[in-house]
Amino acid sequence: MKHRKIIRLLVIPAALFVILLTVLVMCRRSAICGETYSDRANYAKTLGYSISADSETVQNIVIPAVFGSVYENYNALQKQCGFDLSLYKGEDAVQYTYIITDYTDDSGNTLDNIRMNLIIVSGRIVGGDICSAALDGFMTGLQPRKK
Repeated sequence: MKHRKIIRLLVIPAALFVILLTVLVMCRRSAICGETYSDRANYAKTLGYSISADSETVQNIVIPAVFGSVYENYNALQKQCGFDLSLYKGEDAVQYTYIITDYTDDSGNTLDNIRMNLIIVSGRIVGGDICSAALDGFMTGLQPRKK
């Protein structure tokens, strides 16, 4: 009897751990390919935007191991778009920034100060944002363009 109880105490947590690990790996695999400029431009196109290759800036970043309030708020924005940076805590990443060349305001005017930031881990897009570089700018998640 004691052996069965000990086995249950060991097997159940181990099984739960394996299930959790499998879910995390599957979530990571579902990320969008962003290894090449073409991949990133195609992803932008799926959102309804065009980006300029000439405007590309690249920055190596580390996703914090512990999120402060700013990163918690940023990750809440990511979660609204189907991403979750908490899965990548402490990992090295690359942030690609592009100018969106066809972003228009509500009046149909093209704005030239709109950026798309893409966060890439192991060749996969795991998050990012669309933002205005203007002083009174905005930031949204990676959501399809409203028509």
